[in-house]
Amino acid sequence: MKHIKTIALSLLALAGGCIEDKGNYNYSALNEITIEGITADTTFRVDQFETLAIAPALRFSGKPHANLSYEWKINYEVVSADSVLNEQISLEPNTATAYYAASLAVTDNDTGLKYYKNFRVNVTTSVSIGLFILRELPNGDATLSFQRRDRPDAAIAHDLFEGANPAFGPLGKKPKMIYYKGNLNVQLGVLCSEGERKLSLLNPSNMKLNRALSAETIIGGYSGDFSPAYLQLYMGGMIAAGGKLFNYNYMGNESIYSPVITDTIEFADWADTNNSIDAYAWLGYDNKGERFLQLEPGRNSLLYDKITPLPVQGGFSTTGQKFLAGGTRGMLVRAITHDPAAQKAYLYGLEMIDDMNWDTWEMVINTTVTRFSEITNLINAQTVCFYNAEYWYLANGGVINRLHEMATEPVLWFTAPKGNVTTMIAKTGSSAGGTNRLLIATYDGSKSYIHEINLATREQIREPIEVEGKVVSLLAKGNWTH
Repeated sequence: MKHIKTIALSLLALAGGCIEDKGNYNYSALNEITIEGITADTTFRVDQFETLAIAPALRFSGKPHANLSYEWKINYEVVSADSVLNEQISLEPNTATAYYAASLAVTDNDTGLKYYKNFRVNVTTSVSIGLFILRELPNGDATLSFQRRDRPDAAIAHDLFEGANPAFGPLGKKPKMIYYKGNLNVQLGVLCSEGERKLSLLNPSNMKLNRALSAETIIGGYSGDFSPAYLQLYMGGMIAAGGKLFNYNYMGNESIYSPVITDTIEFADWADTNNSIDAYAWLGYDNKGERFLQLEPGRNSLLYDKITPLPVQGGFSTTGQKFLAGGTRGMLVRAITHDPAAQKAYLYGLEMIDDMNWDTWEMVINTTVTRFSEITNLINAQTVCFYNAEYWYLANGGVINRLHEMATEPVLWFTAPKGNVTTMIAKTGSSAGGTNRLLIATYDGSKSYIHEINLATREQIREPIEVEGKVVSLLAKGNWTH
């Protein structure tokens, strides 16, 4: 009983001590942080491969201080630890109504408390209207860049493939060509003669790799070299690679078929057709036999392996001539051959006319080859040739001459201030202000320069674009406004 009384007295003493100690502790109010400039329903819009910049404001309930940490997330991945978000976005574009969940977390390092603000990010495509630039870097790697032309003075976005496909490494090596045909499910194609992926088919809106084609994917048991240099596509397609022509069918899961089998033909890096009758015949040139050829369906309707030599009207010979360049004017095909021994070049026109054999219900293609003119000394095996609207643009080094397809006298058209011409393309019909232009890439051994020249006045439209490495192929896409 005595022990019980002692415990009770002790508890009373403790209670009295607590009561007497009231007011001895000082409690500080929390210095709460409010994130302003971002609300839960805010949607920030940014184009893929461009920079998303967000600069929030912070409001403190007490005295402001700087001992803070930041964490920005987009699509649940941390993208920045800076107070201001300033990041290039490579996420795949959303649909019109979709978005990525995003958030900012600000941590008060003095108290350890975190303050959150959620928002949304809508990513749109930035590669629908503008100029694609395919370059070879000093180490041989291929790289793809893009400059928008739906806004003035847009910066160039580089390394598109690597940004959209971070797990795949470089695009390829020794690039040759970039190609796009905007019908049905056609994709952006990049050809490289070396590397893991010889033909990369990219989604043209987000640069994601849809399919990679190489020697291992060719249907028909082919095991030889596959170093693609040229792609042409209408309803069917042809790929020129290492003196062989491969059939390509984009409707058949983007399949490449074993090459046109022959030991006596060395196909030039070229194939073309009248695109109104494209499902029935293709044109090519045999550099070994020195002759034009027509290819038609043979073993089956997908394989253009029936070869018909084409004579030149008037009995003109193609002996000694190697193929140099090809072009298309509407439904008509154009070609240049070069005879190195005679130091002459020959300009040809090829016209394909279709007819129906009503007895067999087979399409018959009648092709006429006409020699338009011959030129001495102006054109050689290194001349860069480009055809547009009845004219050939012929570049030797940095000097470009223009020649009508049926003429023999060239006109000096443009002299590049730096480097040698590597490739040319025309942008006509939908350019800014209706201006038709020729885009010319030159290379000085280190850098490339892309010149835009008004086709009518030969005046420079803007200052040349300057990029590292060698530009090997250009592609203009969409309706430009700049």
